Amino acid sequence: MMTRSSRVLIAVILLFIFSGCAGISGRLPAPVPSDPCGRFLAGASKVDITPMPGYPMGGYAVAGYISRGVWMRLNARAVCFEDPDGRSLAMVSADLWAMPAGLADRVADLVARKHGIRQLGREQIILAATHTHNGPGNFSSSKLYNQMASPEGGFDRDLFNFLAGRIAGAIADAWNDRRPAVLRYSEAPVPGIGRNRSIEPFLANGADALALIEENKPLPIRKTPFPVGGDDAYRAIDQKLKVILVQTAEPDPSILCVLAFYAVHPTVMNTTTEVYNSDIFGVAASVVERSLAASTGRSDNPVVAIFNGPEADVAANWTRRDRDDTIEVGKMLSGGIMKLIEIPGEDITGQIDFNFGWTCLKTLAGPLSGASTLCGAEADWTFFRDAGFYEGMTQQDPEKQIKNQGVKRHPLEDDVSSKTLKSMYPWIVEKFLDPPKNVPLGVYRVGPLVMGTLPGEFTTVLGIRIKNAIAEAAPFAEHVLLVGMANEYLSYFTTEEEYAFQHYEGASMMYGPRAGKLVCEELAALAAGLGNTKLREKQMKYGYSTGSGKHFGVKQFSLISHQERLKANHYNLSSVLMDHNTGLPVTDYPRFVWIDGNPGWSDDPDRQKPVMPSVTVETRNGAGWTPLVIDGMPENDAGLNFVTTIVASLFGNTRWTTIWMTPSSVENDPVLSRSVFRFVVQGTNGIFRSPGFDLESARSRSGFTGIAREPERPGTTHL
Repeated sequence: MMTRSSRVLIAVILLFIFSGCAGISGRLPAPVPSDPCGRFLAGASKVDITPMPGYPMGGYAVAGYISRGVWMRLNARAVCFEDPDGRSLAMVSADLWAMPAGLADRVADLVARKHGIRQLGREQIILAATHTHNGPGNFSSSKLYNQMASPEGGFDRDLFNFLAGRIAGAIADAWNDRRPAVLRYSEAPVPGIGRNRSIEPFLANGADALALIEENKPLPIRKTPFPVGGDDAYRAIDQKLKVILVQTAEPDPSILCVLAFYAVHPTVMNTTTEVYNSDIFGVAASVVERSLAASTGRSDNPVVAIFNGPEADVAANWTRRDRDDTIEVGKMLSGGIMKLIEIPGEDITGQIDFNFGWTCLKTLAGPLSGASTLCGAEADWTFFRDAGFYEGMTQQDPEKQIKNQGVKRHPLEDDVSSKTLKSMYPWIVEKFLDPPKNVPLGVYRVGPLVMGTLPGEFTTVLGIRIKNAIAEAAPFAEHVLLVGMANEYLSYFTTEEEYAFQHYEGASMMYGPRAGKLVCEELAALAAGLGNTKLREKQMKYGYSTGSGKHFGVKQFSLISHQERLKANHYNLSSVLMDHNTGLPVTDYPRFVWIDGNPGWSDDPDRQKPVMPSVTVETRNGAGWTPLVIDGMPENDAGLNFVTTIVASLFGNTRWTTIWMTPSSVENDPVLSRSVFRFVVQGTNGIFRSPGFDLESARSRSGFTGIAREPERPGTTHL
């Protein structure tokens, strides 16, 4: 006898078995050493990686939604370093839910072959995802995640190529921007941003857990409506923010870029959000970048790259899960970054080194997620929880346990009487969902600082143990940082003590109870080998089976773009437009509608037209129209005040709308509040401008400011 949830699960598995296969492959050229330059060099860049609407968003799995626009643009922020002896390192923080190994390989391939930067081999590039759950899915190099990480399955090659090209371009821009630089390091706790969402397994770690709670006791607690575990849940996380400030060298020092490291799930925006956004990390990066740009007045604005860490059991400390909530938590992080920028910091400019290798996890156990994975994590439950799945489902009977998986409970344990089907399920997962089995790991030295990459989501205490193991293996390391979701994504990793509880995190560790410990040992071994690394001398093949191919995005000749969810309805954007005082969406913000050609992918990435419109606001004065500037920065959708969505696509044209969530600094200014404004949109096929409007007249028309049916002709003037 099978329950409805089991029938759904089995049907999904059978669909995967009979689906077609796509793949990606290539060859990575051998890196070449740089000629010593005698100076420490650094360069930075930021590139927009926001795709067109219509993509399933990755991270929330079946609970996620299809994007129909953007609130905060997604970016890849790259930093390149080169020491006086010519040893190089590149680091990228990308606003994506994960960084698959195949995408990292393809980026390194493009950096070397297309951009001609042979000094940066695959082993010398850290590619990390911030882990926003409101970026696109379906670009993974693993069939498992192309099918399971998004509300719809399939691998989109166009999106994969777009992301690889843009990220490689960001690295190339950063490399070409190198100049003499100095690195300064500082750290301090920033309380209130997160809480431990799995406190019972955390406490099972004994002294390691209790020591962290004791360390955090002097810090203030910002309580939210979802405390599980009392005050200790707020203390059971690493609250330290670490910052590397990169400044141009004397005689004229200025901020080139900022690298910030903080461990937390950046998932304040709720699962029903239907627009791309980079969540709290995007808020923090944007606020700091714009603040630094306004204070310096430079044309080459500083880049702020935020890297995640061991955040598997760290939930963001949200209350309402809307735009205001996201901005509030994000600004707590940006405030911490700004404070650390302002202090002198420790000079860590020094030698660059790395050690890189691949680890096979299949030697531990056949890959399998447990029953508790289906219910979701604390306060982020899936519909399977209503079907009887919960955190803590274990199998204590040794005769019924899955080989090498310990107490992990079979996901079909209670629902399928057939022993044959139960025994086949792990085989089906391994053969047809094909989870990654070989995991890339790397350790990287910059002066007295050592960084280790984490190929997924690691719990707080496991992160502490890994840092301690790296520090012990590399005695010169005065500071150890861990970069989460880096160079590959392989779900969750926990300590053996935590695994025994089979909460969401432990049940999601696919390769059995020792997988976290194995990664710890391998990273420590790589750290011990620093100083003995030699550049790879031969090219290296890479290849991945991505599962069935599928094209997402804006559809040609469809009445509604992609799905019925793509509707221009304020209630569908409630998480962005919500007034938390009333609990209702604000419906009278100024908005502009235009009709443009459908966005599409180009066969030639260098000739790719925009796939997502960009928006700015201008104001009218005696000289004509000029960009509206607020607090020293232009008011555009690189900030936090615009949401742009697709309405419909029909006969090759797309109807768009953009909404300006007018900031209080405009509303309350006696001059600006009476000014005349207009929208200027760089569409996918031209420039569109709205008629002039003032805030009062826009409100009287429910925010509507006008409609443009075709882009401007070249040479047209608007006064």
